[in-house]
Amino acid sequence: MKSLPSAALVLLLVGCAKEESVQPPPATTVPDTQPVAVMPAREQQTVTLPGDSPIPASGVLLWLRADDAVASAQGGKVQSWQNTLVPNASAGPVHPDRLPMVVADAISGHAVVRFDGTDQTLMTSIDIGSRRMPYGTVITVFRSTTADKSPFRKLYGNDNGGFDRAVGLDDRSERNYTLFTGSGVAGYFDLVSNTTYVGVDEYSPDTFSGWVNGGVAVATIAAAWHEDALPNMYIGGTGTVFNEYWSGDLAEIIVYARKLSDAERMQVEDYLGQKYGVTMTRSSSAVATPQ
Repeated sequence: MKSLPSAALVLLLVGCAKEESVQPPPATTVPDTQPVAVMPAREQQTVTLPGDSPIPASGVLLWLRADDAVASAQGGKVQSWQNTLVPNASAGPVHPDRLPMVVADAISGHAVVRFDGTDQTLMTSIDIGSRRMPYGTVITVFRSTTADKSPFRKLYGNDNGGFDRAVGLDDRSERNYTLFTGSGVAGYFDLVSNTTYVGVDEYSPDTFSGWVNGGVAVATIAAAWHEDALPNMYIGGTGTVFNEYWSGDLAEIIVYARKLSDAERMQVEDYLGQKYGVTMTRSSSAVATPQ
C-alpha cells in the first residue's frame, strides 16, 4: 500500500482529532421519561394483616406510614419507606439527589413525608394500573401547601401521558382537586390549602368513587382506564412523563387490591381520623354528577 504524503497525513490526523473532540450541544431540558426501575411482570402480592390490626386485614398491597420513614431518614430526608407489616411493598426516591423531607411531629404527633413541589417523587413497587389492579382502593392522609389549580400537582399516579390513574390539583375542571379518568380530567372536591384530609379513592374498571373525611365530598365518576399505564405507582407526582410535583405532606397511604365494603371503609376512616385529628362527617349529600 502506498503511503500518504506527510502533509496529507497530518491533515487527516488533525481532522480526526477534531471529530473526536466535538460534543453534542447540551439539551435545554431533560424530561424524566422513564422510571428508574420497574416491577417484574408477575402477580402482585397482597398480605393479610394480623387480626388485631386497626384496618381491614385482607388484600393489602401497600401500607406506608411516615412514622416508619423516620428511622431510615438521613439528614431528615427519605431514603427508603417500608412497613414491616407489608414487607412485599416499598417506596424510594426516583432520583437519589431529589429527596423529600421526613418531618416528625407534624400532624397530631405523627410524622409526614414533605414534598417541596419542585422535583421530588417517590416510586413504589406496586402497580395500580387497570391491568394489574382492576379493582382497588387507595387511602391517603395528606395536605397541600396550595389550592391553586396551576401549575398541576398530583398526590400520586401512574400516568404515562394518557390520563391514567392519578389525583391532585389541576385547572381542567370546575374543582381544583381532580381525577384523571383515562380520557380526561374530572372534578373531585374543592381542596383548601394547609388542611389535612383523609381520602378514600376507589377504582374499578369503568368507574371511580371517592370519599373525603368520611363523606364531606363524595364523587362518582365514569372512567375508561387504559392498560398501558406506567407499571409503578408514584407518590408526590403523576409519574415520569409530566411529573406534576406535589407541594405538601403525605402522612399515610394504604392500598388495597380490592374494593372495600362501606363498613370497612368507615373502619379505615375512623382509624385515620382519630390518629391524625381529622373529624369524619358521615354524609352522602355531596354526590357529584357522574361525568
